[in-house]
Amino acid sequence: MTFNSLGRGLAATALVLGFSGQSSAADVGEAMPARAAANSGQTTAVYRVYNHGLHVVDATADYTLTELGYGIRTTLHAGGLMSWFMRMDIQSMAQGHFDHYWVQPVSYESTGFSRGKHRSIVLHYADNMPHVVTLDPKESDREAVPEAQLGHAMDTLSAMALLLENVRQTGKCDGNAQVFDGLRLSAMTSHGPFKADVPGSFGQKFKGPALRCDFVGQQEAGFIKDSSHLEVMKAPHPGAAWFQDIPGVGLTAVRVEFEHPKLGQMTAVLDHVPAVQP
Repeated sequence: MTFNSLGRGLAATALVLGFSGQSSAADVGEAMPARAAANSGQTTAVYRVYNHGLHVVDATADYTLTELGYGIRTTLHAGGLMSWFMRMDIQSMAQGHFDHYWVQPVSYESTGFSRGKHRSIVLHYADNMPHVVTLDPKESDREAVPEAQLGHAMDTLSAMALLLENVRQTGKCDGNAQVFDGLRLSAMTSHGPFKADVPGSFGQKFKGPALRCDFVGQQEAGFIKDSSHLEVMKAPHPGAAWFQDIPGVGLTAVRVEFEHPKLGQMTAVLDHVPAVQP
């Protein structure tokens, strides 16, 4: 399994679902109640990720949202039986500002061990564009993403911040965004929310009525050269996320399902949310 691509897929495809554009709380209607400004403390959400019925990854997201900006850190580890014979340890961090229901990223960094090597990606932002500061090791077998396509693109964690802020503040998850992880550029679109019960498989702890957002991710650039999976990588890959209002935390994705281009159907279920830390 290519766990490094799984990690980026989880962050970019599973969590990047809510882009409300210019909508406001007044536009929400009865679909989802408008939320007050996000708390200024740190929130932690811990997920278990399943593939083909097996627990393969443990994912933790720590995030702080204020009216002025955001800071997010995620960690990914091989989980379940996979942790016995596969090594993966990836930590990613991002920070930036909110600007009228959009984000202005400042920096993004992802480091750790995957695919048999220590890897590092660092992005800095200037003039609404990401700039690759560090890419180690180089991936010469991959096509470079044209600079002309990177305008207003954001990293995976900034997209996660956009999701959390907009779903909570506006109640909508209709929209689109360009996501760049340092190697690949993907288009993300989302729709909803729709009222639906949370599926109960994979030991789902948070059950019952929820609001579901449907999304589609499609890679546009940064493909492996001469790949036999090119058509699959270029195809749109759908997914969905279920949100519930957790006391003391607010609207949180309690379950995410998405189609990974190489690994197939992935399911992330919320395991627990520790108390918000001041």
